[in-house]
Amino acid sequence: MKERIQTSSKVAGEQAHPASPRFHKLRILMKVLIPLIVLGAGIVGASYIKKNAPEPRKRPPRQTIPLVETTAISKSGEQVLIEAMGTVIPAMEIVLKPGVSGEVIEVHPEFTEGGFLRAGEEILRIDPKDYELTVTQKQSQVANTSYALKVEMGQQDIAQREWELLNGDSPAEKLDKELALRKPHLKKVKADMSAARADLNQAKLNLKRTLVVAPFNAVVRTRSVEIGSQVSTGEQLAELVGTDEYLAQVAIPLDRLKWISVPRKAGESGSQVRIRYRNGEYERVGTVIRLLSDLETEGRMARVLVAIPDPLNLESENTDQPPLLLGEYVNAEIEGQELEDVFRIPRTAFRDNDKVWLASADGKLSIRQIMPLWRGREAILVSNGLSDGERLVISNLSTPVDGMAIRVKE
Repeated sequence: MKERIQTSSKVAGEQAHPASPRFHKLRILMKVLIPLIVLGAGIVGASYIKKNAPEPRKRPPRQTIPLVETTAISKSGEQVLIEAMGTVIPAMEIVLKPGVSGEVIEVHPEFTEGGFLRAGEEILRIDPKDYELTVTQKQSQVANTSYALKVEMGQQDIAQREWELLNGDSPAEKLDKELALRKPHLKKVKADMSAARADLNQAKLNLKRTLVVAPFNAVVRTRSVEIGSQVSTGEQLAELVGTDEYLAQVAIPLDRLKWISVPRKAGESGSQVRIRYRNGEYERVGTVIRLLSDLETEGRMARVLVAIPDPLNLESENTDQPPLLLGEYVNAEIEGQELEDVFRIPRTAFRDNDKVWLASADGKLSIRQIMPLWRGREAILVSNGLSDGERLVISNLSTPVDGMAIRVKE
């Protein structure tokens, strides 16, 4: 009996011990069951809430009609304006050279770089003494030949009388008669007289050339001589630039030449041009005078010359504007042809390079394709495809669709 009781106690002790296999299996079972129970309870709760929660009231979708700004369009006459850039160049420029050699003995006070000279003013004088002596010598030669001609004329009369006395009307050889009448002598004396006079005129011309004058109103660009310089014929004295007008050489795209009026011959008038310089702060008025015969090397563009009168403010009383300088960059706005019965469309209202948006009378957006007659930087000109009084949409829309509803801003 005692042994049985001890055996039962041993078995019970093994079942309750935490390290026994049965206790280990129980722990595993609990770890699995508890999450499943929690998950099941959550599903049941969520299902209950879903079934018993109040349903939201359904509202119809709210339609948003965009608000746009419009402007009325109508036909009008418009001036085509061609915008371009150019460079100021001289209209007249020469290299001043002397016609005679000698020493420079006098110069004009304004004969310096940047100095202004009037047409006909004496620029410099070359020592004239040698040329004055030459004129005196040539005058003496003319006097001698004049004397010889008068003597020969007397000999001609004597020869004529002798021929009439000795031969009368008798026939004679032509050469004999000419020699007897001293006709070769007369030709030689006359030739000597003409040569002497030509030498005298040349000497006077050389004397006159010792005085170098300005051929036109000019500014001295460079100077190469001073008082005391020895100059020779053909040597460069200075570079002169005309001041009555400068030219702006302006580059124009080839497709825009048809809009510009270019004179074909002298006396015709070309398109008017507004010349802006110094960042557009100052403005002058010029005229297109010529189309150059070749294209620009870099951009392959045509080039026109624009005449700008009195660029240095020498003739004008208005000196508020600074003078134009050679080599200065300018902006040119050329007035092209006048177009009649066209619509002016702001550049910002020209969509996708060929469309405009219009607001119809029933509050719909109309997307219309057009073909511009002229494309400018700020506006385009259209002759067809639009009607007077139509409303042009000038606002932007994120997703424009033809026929969509719009509201026009009053």
